[in-house]
Amino acid sequence: MRSHRFIFFFVIVWILGCLLLLPMESGAYVNHREEPGKESKEKSKVDIVLEADSVPFPLPSRRQIIDADKGAFCLTCHRMPYPTAPQKPARPGEQPLSSIQITPPGGWQLLTVLPYPFSKKMAGWSPDGKRIVYSVNLFQNDWDLWIMDANGKNRTPLLSGPTIDMAPDWSPDGKFIVFQSNRSGNFDLWIMEIATEELTQLTNEPNEETMPKWSPDGKKIVFQSNRSGNEEIWLLEIGTGKWTQLTQDGAKKENPVFSPRGDRIVFVSDRSGKRNIWVMNADGSGQRALTRGPDEDTAPSWGPDGKKIIFSRERGGNQDLWVMNPDGSEQIRLTTYPSAETDPHWSPDGKWVIFSSDIRGRWDILRMQADASMVDPSRSPLKRLTDSEAREVGAIWSPDGRKIAYNSDANGHWSIWTMDPDGKKKRQLTGDDEDAGWPSWSPDGKKILYWGCREGNQDVWVMDADGSNKRRLTDHPALDGDAQWSPDGKRIVFVSERIGKGDIYVMDADGSNQKRLTFTDALDWTPYWSPDGEKIAYVSNQTGKWEIWTLDVETLEGKHLTPDSGGNFVPRWRPPDGSQICYVGWRGGEYTIKGSFDVVVMNVDGSGKRELAPSPFDERSSRWSPDGSRIVFWSWRTGSPQIYVMNADGSGLRQLTDNLAYNVFPSWSPDGKRIAFESDRMGNFDIWVMEVPEQ
Repeated sequence: MRSHRFIFFFVIVWILGCLLLLPMESGAYVNHREEPGKESKEKSKVDIVLEADSVPFPLPSRRQIIDADKGAFCLTCHRMPYPTAPQKPARPGEQPLSSIQITPPGGWQLLTVLPYPFSKKMAGWSPDGKRIVYSVNLFQNDWDLWIMDANGKNRTPLLSGPTIDMAPDWSPDGKFIVFQSNRSGNFDLWIMEIATEELTQLTNEPNEETMPKWSPDGKKIVFQSNRSGNEEIWLLEIGTGKWTQLTQDGAKKENPVFSPRGDRIVFVSDRSGKRNIWVMNADGSGQRALTRGPDEDTAPSWGPDGKKIIFSRERGGNQDLWVMNPDGSEQIRLTTYPSAETDPHWSPDGKWVIFSSDIRGRWDILRMQADASMVDPSRSPLKRLTDSEAREVGAIWSPDGRKIAYNSDANGHWSIWTMDPDGKKKRQLTGDDEDAGWPSWSPDGKKILYWGCREGNQDVWVMDADGSNKRRLTDHPALDGDAQWSPDGKRIVFVSERIGKGDIYVMDADGSNQKRLTFTDALDWTPYWSPDGEKIAYVSNQTGKWEIWTLDVETLEGKHLTPDSGGNFVPRWRPPDGSQICYVGWRGGEYTIKGSFDVVVMNVDGSGKRELAPSPFDERSSRWSPDGSRIVFWSWRTGSPQIYVMNADGSGLRQLTDNLAYNVFPSWSPDGKRIAFESDRMGNFDIWVMEVPEQ
């Protein structure tokens, strides 16, 4: 057997070596490179897919689930890229899914890397959670068993040959693997001792036995068999070889799995006309349905503590992962991506879920972190406020903290919505005759400023906080937007391209007395008022680099604050006195080549620049707390964007979110006790909220 494995493994290596000659990176990765001075038109549409546990470098600037062209929002400053008007967003299902250009959505980690057309399915954890066994289809209907570390590394063939070996399950003591194989002519159950590679055939019948699973005590195996003429659930005692039929009602049964205590078995039955999840006692008694309805529910698996069951549900031609209580209650959808996800299994410590997905065109093994916000929202410190299949982004608190305004494409275009801080009383404020985005509350909370795009033209609009009394404040053929209230609510600063690429203007709150403030041929954008309402900080590329400037609104006296570097964004004045400006600045090399974004503070005259919590990874979207004592931001330092908070001097750095999803763009509540942020841990971007730990 060892010589046979060696020959087969040599063939595999030769095939993979040939594949490296194809125009793709190793596995299914694309590392989009250009020759110096040559730019690719497709650059913004290609994401970087990386080895498990690796860190993106250079870091991807956009996600595929965010429209990478018009209608996108900038991950640096969290705004629509001015002067582009919002467009109808391209939903994930409308985008071409290339088998060599797919980035798994936030919260997912690709563990298998053999490229298309190889398939990988039916993975299982070792009892210690350190390794994963899975099935690989290298050739047409030739399934082999492979093994890898839990992070996807050290992938090694375990059992190979011209037969179909699949559906592996680890014994409770970690010494054996049971699986189904047709090596004896038809599908039977086999056991492999891992240390010696010795094979033992458990069943040898003219019928087929498939989908075996160990009992927790390692003495029995539950499986499905057509021995009685119908696909039923059977039990095999390993020591005696005794068979016991557990189901026998004429319906098809499949996917049986013991509960962690061994007292129950969850399985799939189509006795209602659709495949649903059922449960029964270990002796076959007490059978009852856990799921009902028109959907197809398959591949159930118990959580390690027996308190949850994870399964795959097919709805509308797509399969997603769901979780529920053992009695079928509190069914929660975990994935919403337009690909099929099935065969889920919790890690022994309950922190991870591995599953099969065809996100790259053929099946792969992926994993995601199973945090409390996904499986038990009532116990999570993070509360999900929006749960539609749309994208909800840009959460902004009202001045009194009683409402949150945000952007949503729930109706196929960008609209402005509001909701209570607990996610209740959602209300759409802008209609279906316009695209609208990036709301800004007036200081008294009575009005909302926003971008409105009607009949192809974008202007600055205002409405009452309940969505009534909409009024256009700018009415020019050019694009106007990026508007912000002055601290006293009497004036509005905005950006317009009516003269050139983009200049900063100011007007009274009713739209009158519009006055141009900047006079360059560059793009001047993202203006922010100082707390006293006398100056504006903004970003301009008038020197050829993105740099921060300030401007006195009355005298038009300007000051260049960052002449020493390029790639500086999101300037924000420190409240309540405006004594400092915090921003994100590119450090470590020529902008866009090598380096990282860091959170930087400086005095209002540009002196005293100091990097806070520097790291070789990107830190973005820094925002002062309402009292100016802390700064919240998101960082790539753990391998995926996470929310962090620190003191104003950079001390007391604390990570607030911890999973594989994109957790980005935090927004302080007025009392400084909560943070609203965006996360795609459920597949699409949603608004979440959490309490901020005290200093």
